[in-house]
Amino acid sequence: MSKRWVLSPPNKGLQSEISSKLKISSLLAQILINRGITDVTSAKNFLNPQMNLLGDPSSLPDIDKASFRINEAIKNGENIVIYGDYDVDGLTATALMYRCLKLVGAKVSYYIPERLEEGYGLNADAIKRLKEGGAKVVLTVDCGINACHEAEVARDCGIDLIITDHHQPGKETPRAFAVVNPKLKIAENGFKDFSGVGIAFKLAWAIGQHFSPQKKVSAEFKDFLISAVGLVSLGTIADVVPLIGENRILTRYGLSALQNTEIPGLRALLDIADISNINLDTYHVGYRLGPRLNAPGRIGKAGIVVEMLTTTSKERAVEIANFLEQENKRRQDIQSGILITARKKVLNETNLDETTAIVLADQAWHPGVIGIIASKIVEEFNRPTVMIAISETMGHGSARSIPSFHILDALESCKSKLLSVGGHAQAAGLKIHPDNIDEFRSMLNSATALRLRKVDLVPVLNIDAEVSFPMLSKALVTELERLSPYGEGNPAPLFSAAHLKIVGQPRRIGSKGQHLSFYIKQGDIALRAVAFGMGESIDRIKQNGKTCSLAFAVKLNTWMDAENLELEVKDIKFENES
Repeated sequence: MSKRWVLSPPNKGLQSEISSKLKISSLLAQILINRGITDVTSAKNFLNPQMNLLGDPSSLPDIDKASFRINEAIKNGENIVIYGDYDVDGLTATALMYRCLKLVGAKVSYYIPERLEEGYGLNADAIKRLKEGGAKVVLTVDCGINACHEAEVARDCGIDLIITDHHQPGKETPRAFAVVNPKLKIAENGFKDFSGVGIAFKLAWAIGQHFSPQKKVSAEFKDFLISAVGLVSLGTIADVVPLIGENRILTRYGLSALQNTEIPGLRALLDIADISNINLDTYHVGYRLGPRLNAPGRIGKAGIVVEMLTTTSKERAVEIANFLEQENKRRQDIQSGILITARKKVLNETNLDETTAIVLADQAWHPGVIGIIASKIVEEFNRPTVMIAISETMGHGSARSIPSFHILDALESCKSKLLSVGGHAQAAGLKIHPDNIDEFRSMLNSATALRLRKVDLVPVLNIDAEVSFPMLSKALVTELERLSPYGEGNPAPLFSAAHLKIVGQPRRIGSKGQHLSFYIKQGDIALRAVAFGMGESIDRIKQNGKTCSLAFAVKLNTWMDAENLELEVKDIKFENES
């Protein structure tokens, strides 16, 4: 699919001010400006994130009330149950709070609902069972902000319910003992875009503060918090929240803490993913660790992940890590079959010229993996997508969106055909009666057609700057690394260059020839370029073979201990193409 290149306009004056005062290149300064960082202080803090720039936990609503109640429960020996979620964010948040409360002597256990039987979030029946088991305080992590009915059940059971969540609140707030969610209200200039585990970290910090009259945590508790940012980085990256502000700080330090962790479960996980001895970045979390942690919750029971992240036994940690590896392979097998079927449905049954939202449904699909498939369909066809796994009486749906389109708002407009819906701007879940799927498809397409133009359905490449090859160097690549970690809200820098010529013969690489390798020249400088997933374009490149423009990221290839500049191609345009 052709892409639309959007070049950020250069701001020469601001470039000059930021680059001269921070002694950085104009190119790096412009990339910061493109990210909305337009003053010297903000730029300095972005390039040099420090833990002391984290806001005090007290800026979060109800967090003092929550931490006081938890400390009271600890002193009185009351049973505390952590109620988590089955994705990476919820599992790491559960593990973090469990480790925190164990450290301070709490009587604590955890509960992770089953995806297929109980679904997402608080479950009234589960609350009643926890009451029967002696729970006095139930602490949610990464869920609960819209659990108004379940909060009433907890009140009726005599349970003090403390909700910590980062999802968008509805019109009504649950009547819980405390509701900690920065999207409800927050101190001026406070950060609102935490992950669930990020909020759990803030609550753990607040609990530690209340053990000391000076609001400074003990040395032992400080060591715990420093170690815990490894768990925070896992959940924050995997949940695709913006890696800006406090999330950037937590992720930057968290990746280092993760790399050097002494938590047996994390060490076993790094070993099984074969990344124990490398510098970790967001790719390793998103594509190597996250899928392994998510796998049991998708096709089995997720609670075993929390056990791995909290056990003190190296042997048990290794045993569970090996189980996660097998579950992830099983998930991959299930997923590959569904992806083939879903693509065929789009290509054979969908008129893309008249479709602004793709809705696919099948009785053979596993509900635990359809969210992953929805993301892949969005990536390929650039339309909001809903995948529905149908059982006899229920359809479980996962929705994913294109950038800048709020899928939850669109789904809310179709609420009359849904049994339930919830989620984020870019990802949501729903339940639907199978008989309503066709009407829902029509209604969603009508809703999206009102909000999306044809041009919105063409994938966009946001270009940070147009460059010439003499501007590219190893020193520039090293300087650009100061922008990492990359992710939502802070993508890796993307450049364009014009008046280029392909030299030599392009060749297909990769186990299935799915990628392309070729050399590209501007003036006297020739660089190797690699185009991932563009192997089928080789004939087009050979046929055109004239002057072209590239959109690319610049990398250092360190193969065989040699360092060479390399371009990772995102798109190519030839001057003789319309």
